[in-house]
Amino acid sequence: MLTYLGTGERRYGEKPLPAQQRRAWEFQAVLKGSISLALPAGAQPVQAQRLWIFPPGHSHGWAGEANRSAQVAVFHFLTAPALLTQLLNPQGFIEIALSRRHVQQINALVGQVQPYWNRPAPGMMICYEHALMELSLIACEACAADTVAAQEGYPQSRVNAAILWYAERMETNPAFTQVARAVGVSAAHLRRLFHEVLLASPTQIIDQLRFQRALQLMSDPAMKLEAIGQQCGFGSASVFSRAFKAKFGASPQSWRSTAASKPVLNKVG
Repeated sequence: MLTYLGTGERRYGEKPLPAQQRRAWEFQAVLKGSISLALPAGAQPVQAQRLWIFPPGHSHGWAGEANRSAQVAVFHFLTAPALLTQLLNPQGFIEIALSRRHVQQINALVGQVQPYWNRPAPGMMICYEHALMELSLIACEACAADTVAAQEGYPQSRVNAAILWYAERMETNPAFTQVARAVGVSAAHLRRLFHEVLLASPTQIIDQLRFQRALQLMSDPAMKLEAIGQQCGFGSASVFSRAFKAKFGASPQSWRSTAASKPVLNKVG
């Protein structure tokens, strides 16, 4: 749920905001110009094209250069994806550099959210959730890129090899110990590498692979559930159906019926 939206020009150099705690998750992006994050210990150097993310209760404010303005976009959400908590730096927040594409993306999000913020209407909650997911994804992708760049290549290469090896043998549902043996490491070590590189457990990633393939196969109405279950490593239609319902809250049959009944919408250029 979005609880605050602030956009436009800020003159933090003339009107700084003192450090204080917020009750919600704060996403603040400087899209043009530069601003400075003010922590209780003092203001940091001014930064341009940055996104900062703070969890509830974090104490911070904003400063800037005298006689200079900046364009910002500020979103406050009651909740945020749990993964963001794992990405917090030692000072308790996330800071990432924004590319030109990211700046354009955030400007577009503001354009989508602002009409609902000014005048609530049906679709408002979906729009807010979409904005939260887009901002979170920008942060996750940037942090993942930094992690990969900081690695010497070994952790990423082992994880990639494990995922590829499993994907090619998914229908046999090999044990994780087999996967680890195939890429030349112990299961415990590979499990640590998954957490280090992907910030997720092997079980989470493997489940994602299996259900992703299942959804792809289910888009073909000619594919029987028995064949889908076998190709995705579930072994049978009944096991697959139980796992699918536990994951998505609906049976494969009802999911297919719902997907088939949705109209095809033409894109508006």
